[in-house]
Amino acid sequence: MIPIRKRKRLEKTVRKSKKDKERLCKAKYVSKTYFYYTISDGDKRWYTEEDRTKGYGAQSIPDPKTVTFAQVFVNGVLQPSTLYHIDKGSIMLTSKDVPEKGVPIIVQCIRVYKRRSGRG
Repeated sequence: MIPIRKRKRLEKTVRKSKKDKERLCKAKYVSKTYFYYTISDGDKRWYTEEDRTKGYGAQSIPDPKTVTFAQVFVNGVLQPSTLYHIDKGSIMLTSKDVPEKGVPIIVQCIRVYKRRSGRG
């Protein structure tokens, strides 16, 4: 005989109070994320903002000195930082092999900074 467990009741959704919302608005640090999407042509190693894939909204590759960290994905696989070099507005793949034609390349840059007082 298989024991039957009682189902736990789902708790009601609790709305956040005004005090909780104000606490969230007073976070000390905030972040901004930048994305860049392109498709490999099978030949190039150097991609600029003009090579971006249209239809994905605002895309840019910011200056690496102004971001906290950057990640590059080739065909959905996170690449070690030794396999690429990022400059403002461009990325160069330094790997031995060039990605095959049609492979997506994604650059994600995240900037974490301290919120200025008086904003909220």
